[in-house]
Amino acid sequence: MKKYIIGIVIVIISFIIVQTFRFNYNGRDINEFKFYDLNHTELKLQEVFDSKNNKLILYIIPDCESCTVKFQSIIRDKKYSNYQFIIISVGLKNFDFKKFYNKNLSMYNVSFLIDFNNTFYRDFGLGFTEEFPTLVSYSYSNGIFKKIN
Repeated sequence: MKKYIIGIVIVIISFIIVQTFRFNYNGRDINEFKFYDLNHTELKLQEVFDSKNNKLILYIIPDCESCTVKFQSIIRDKKYSNYQFIIISVGLKNFDFKKFYNKNLSMYNVSFLIDFNNTFYRDFGLGFTEEFPTLVSYSYSNGIFKKIN
C-alpha cells in the first residue's frame, strides 16, 4: 500500500514540476504565437506587426474597467508614441468583440486580437497567475519581450 501512495505522490510532483516549467518558460518564439482577428480568422502575432521596432502588447478582459483606464493612459503617454500598440483580449464566450472594438478602440491606431484559446500567459511564460491588464513590451530587432509592471 505504501508503494502505491509513494508512486501517486511521485506522479503528482512530476506533473507539478512539468507544468511549472511549461508555464514559466520564456524562451518561446513570439513569431509562432497565434490569436484571432474580429472575423475569427487565426493569425500569427507577427502578421499584425507594422514597421515600428517597439511593440506594446496589452492583454485585457474587455469588460474590465481597469483595463480600459490602463489602455487610455498608455495611448496618451508620449513616451510610447513610437510603439505599435496591440491589444489582445481574453476569449470570452458570447461576447460581441466587434461592438467592443467599434465603441472603444476603432478611433485609435491599434491592432486588436482575441485569445480564444487563452494561451497568452503560457505563450509569454508569465506563470500561472493572471493579472488584468497585463502589459508586455517587445523589441522586434532583438526578439526580446518582457512584462511591464
